[in-house]
Amino acid sequence: VHEREATYIDSLDLQIPPPYIDIKGRKMQSSSVLSPTPPRILRPSPSESKARNLLLSNPPAAGCKYAYGTAGFRYEASLLPSVFVRMGMLAAIRSASLHGEGVGIMVTASHNPERDNGMKLADSDGGMLHPDWEVHAVQLANAPADVDSTINHVAKLCSIAVPGWSNPFEQGNMKGGMVVHIGKDTRSSSPLLTNLAIEGALAMGACVVDHGLLTTPMLHHIVMHSNPNLLPNLIPQRCNERGYLEIMCHSYAALIRTAFIAGGKNEAKRNLLVDSACGVGYPKIQLIRECLQKLQLDDNCNVVNIHSINGPDDGPLNDSCGAEYVQKNRLSPVIYDKKSPVKSSASQQPYHYMASLDGDADRIVFHYQKHDEKNGLTFRLLDGDKIAVLISSFIQEEINWLQKVFGVSSQDLVKCGVVQTAYANGSSTSYLKNVVKTRVAIAKTGVKFVHAAAHDNFDVGVYFEANGHGTILFGSEFLNLMSRAESYFLSHKASQNKNDIRANIAWRRLRALPSLVNQAVGDALSDLLLVDAILHLRGWDLPSWDGIYEDMPSRQLKVKVQDRSVITTNDNETKALSPPSLQPALDAAMATMASSYSKTTDNPPPRCFVRPSGTENVVRIYAEAHTQCDADALASESVALVYKLCGGVGKMPVISGSKL
Repeated sequence: VHEREATYIDSLDLQIPPPYIDIKGRKMQSSSVLSPTPPRILRPSPSESKARNLLLSNPPAAGCKYAYGTAGFRYEASLLPSVFVRMGMLAAIRSASLHGEGVGIMVTASHNPERDNGMKLADSDGGMLHPDWEVHAVQLANAPADVDSTINHVAKLCSIAVPGWSNPFEQGNMKGGMVVHIGKDTRSSSPLLTNLAIEGALAMGACVVDHGLLTTPMLHHIVMHSNPNLLPNLIPQRCNERGYLEIMCHSYAALIRTAFIAGGKNEAKRNLLVDSACGVGYPKIQLIRECLQKLQLDDNCNVVNIHSINGPDDGPLNDSCGAEYVQKNRLSPVIYDKKSPVKSSASQQPYHYMASLDGDADRIVFHYQKHDEKNGLTFRLLDGDKIAVLISSFIQEEINWLQKVFGVSSQDLVKCGVVQTAYANGSSTSYLKNVVKTRVAIAKTGVKFVHAAAHDNFDVGVYFEANGHGTILFGSEFLNLMSRAESYFLSHKASQNKNDIRANIAWRRLRALPSLVNQAVGDALSDLLLVDAILHLRGWDLPSWDGIYEDMPSRQLKVKVQDRSVITTNDNETKALSPPSLQPALDAAMATMASSYSKTTDNPPPRCFVRPSGTENVVRIYAEAHTQCDADALASESVALVYKLCGGVGKMPVISGSKL
């Protein structure tokens, strides 16, 4: 499939497609807006004097102690120049420690407002930076402003990375060079900060590949694919933006085509409206749309018709739009016009369903307006929990068909499971365990923790945080199963057995997934296409998907505190360990509420938990119960306890509109 369909991608450079009309009627030439930007390759130029000048010109912000949170460094943009110079240098050293394997820097502050910026460092496998190197990153970011001290720190780090590498600006006995890939989002501060990181890496002697405007998952994909020794054989190597689009769109089309093989008659066209948070996802959705339109013309493949709104020039980044806003507030996004922002309900548009990305397109949630005779139109959110249930149930169903021809249980074929965090809605956990019949593991909040848990615990590990960030990881046992299935079906080509025919379709569907789904990090764009494909294959719309279970009502709040470090939790953040009086008080609040419920109810018990933020002095609170009023009451009680026992500052938060 890839060999046949790759000819289309290769031919894009030679074609000048007709002008593309976007949702607002604006005419745009594909050659400018819709063509992937080729990367700039910058040759190494090691120079101690250049490094010294960079460090001298970009000292650390006075009084600022930099921390590497769950998503890297993230601060107000004016505080970051020194960090970017130093992290450019550190990325080069990290590449050297891996014998020249490429690493990455993504310049973004994700769902934060425009005034902020940050960076995420990617290791050579496309994943998050190794914890040991997070420590090195924090130490280097906070090294003294004195240039000699910083250079000495860099030299020490070089000797740790490569024994015998004594002079940071001479490669000496290093085996292999240094390669740093870098991408940026649409923030106004990103070009300057990107250049500082580039200059820092070049001064260390690294080759820098500047990919320009990228989503965060694109950068992680590129880094992973630039190191083919770390790439599974089932996934073709494509280490640029064009290759990313090729793999994703054609694997999606291959999955959609299995509907025809299975005798499906679902030929209804699907229109999808995508809120891009006024961020980098907007131009990338345009590229995907163009690619899918070409596939539709080539072989009448029933792909989704995607319309993107809220582009970088339309409104303020992440302001009243995007996945973070929609998921946290449970409100439809503002739809911005070129001239003025207009608040509009998505239900007024002729689209079948709507999705929202965050500012760097690594999160996605789906939503729609449901008509209720009693309450009129009500907003319905399908968040990361619902996405995880949809995907895991689909995979489990397809594997169940394979097990019929192999004569073993699906549990024996591969170990499938879902990783959730404490934020996962209790109803989703119950559905996964009792209906899907799959394993569930709870991990600490944060990409690196859920990703590691999925990798370590399962052969097919699905992870989605409630905020919509997630992906699926496929281990070696799954790849072996695909190889085993291929051998079986090659030897049973003439079989008319119904189980063999359906199992063959299951194999075709499963083998498309590792190429469609980003194996490095959560990716809103690939998740978008996967969800659409599953809904199409099942003949579902959003209400059908939404109706598989009802979320427990929940409430999220945060409390400002003087020092977030006074609160510690257990490994998966479901229990507070300090202050010692906090968890018993929370337990008492939960027990009091649970005692008011009928003992015969099938709903999970009410629960709440608190956890310190990884980036700011606030404590995050989550509560869920059988009614919204009870969830609000439990959240309010938790807020009061945290404020009293953990040094709350400022005004104590209240729930807007609550009658409590």
